Amino acid sequence: MMDRKKWIKESMRMIRRDLWSIRYVILVLGIYFFLAWNIFYSSCPFVMITGFPCPGCGLSRAGFSILRGEFLQAWYLHPFIYGIGLLTAVFVIRRYILHKETGSLKKWLIFLLAGMFVFYIYRMIRYFPGEPPMSYYPGESSEPDCSGVSSAE
Repeated sequence: MMDRKKWIKESMRMIRRDLWSIRYVILVLGIYFFLAWNIFYSSCPFVMITGFPCPGCGLSRAGFSILRGEFLQAWYLHPFIYGIGLLTAVFVIRRYILHKETGSLKKWLIFLLAGMFVFYIYRMIRYFPGEPPMSYYPGESSEPDCSGVSSAE
């Protein structure tokens, strides 16, 4: 077992190395989101191109709802936000705290993504096209109508 200083130093080195290895991805995503919100008023390319909600529709709003402490609202918007949060927490703990491999989490990621796709089909059958976040946005060049979704619900 490493002493505490070495352990912290190694964890910080791993974080820096991981962030450096994805620096271009971070840059491209930053530019994309800046342009998407300032020009197109939407961050989802699937919605911008097709007008249809994507399997991840509602995840960003669900994440912000969790940050505001609105847990039921987050569940309503996209219940898979909790699975994503849990998988992210397990990854961070295994990688940066326990210094263990994370490749074994791939099967859980695939399981989560498959579940999201099945849930997407269910929501499209059950709620599309009227109930947010499963709304249709024709000519998507303006902000989607999320009037049915508010933090007061």
